[in-house]
Amino acid sequence: MVDEVEGQGGPSPARQSILTDPLDELDAQLNRLRSVADELRGSRGKPVLAGDQVELIEDGPTLLRTYERLQEDAQREVRVLDRPPYVTPPSSQQQLELDRLHAGVGYRAIYGTEVFESQDIMGVLPELQSAGEVSRVLAQVPMKMAIADDDTALIGMTKRSAGDYHLLIRSSGLLDGLIATFEMLWALAIPMPALPFNGDIAGLRPADRDILLLLAGGATDDKISRHLRISPRTTQRRVRALMESLGAQTRFQAGVQAARRRWI
Repeated sequence: MVDEVEGQGGPSPARQSILTDPLDELDAQLNRLRSVADELRGSRGKPVLAGDQVELIEDGPTLLRTYERLQEDAQREVRVLDRPPYVTPPSSQQQLELDRLHAGVGYRAIYGTEVFESQDIMGVLPELQSAGEVSRVLAQVPMKMAIADDDTALIGMTKRSAGDYHLLIRSSGLLDGLIATFEMLWALAIPMPALPFNGDIAGLRPADRDILLLLAGGATDDKISRHLRISPRTTQRRVRALMESLGAQTRFQAGVQAARRRWI
């Protein structure tokens, strides 16, 4: 009966929200970007979209100049997805962001948890936060990206190295999709712990480090139990104890806090 009703009038709004997975939309967006990049690489200099809306950038110096120009041209806000590797040390870009923040340009940045292992980026984040950058953390950042206002986006297309190839995307439906992607990830991310952070935990067992690593990666209790070969009851007890000790409201927050304190 339910199928008959839906067939006559279409899925209900609630049913439609279940059928439309935001992560599926993200995958489709990334596949489209890769297709555009491959076409650009094959045609070298010929626009894929009308009006030179997409430009391929393959060398490091051009990439750095483009990224700096994107920030300098922003009038309202720069939105960033960030993760290693880096073309140049993050500290080399710190002053430009500070200047733009002091000029009244807002910055929102989503960092992958890998940044906790980068001494350079962790060295500049406290000053950027103090100057006004609003930072969040996400376990899986799908790509590197910077968006200036609603006008231009610069994205990296691969994970292999910092300088594989990038796309500069100007006003288009593709840019609108990237902006929507950022906002979706922003809603999923959690606030970056205040930096610098000082603290310690008593009684951290060797196995707890492995549990925290798996939590940061989004593992379920069942997966942790199987991976570490401990009982589900022991897993649940240790996860609860670690979350309480870290003051974390969610499992992912526990992983982030542990990474920040360099326990993992």
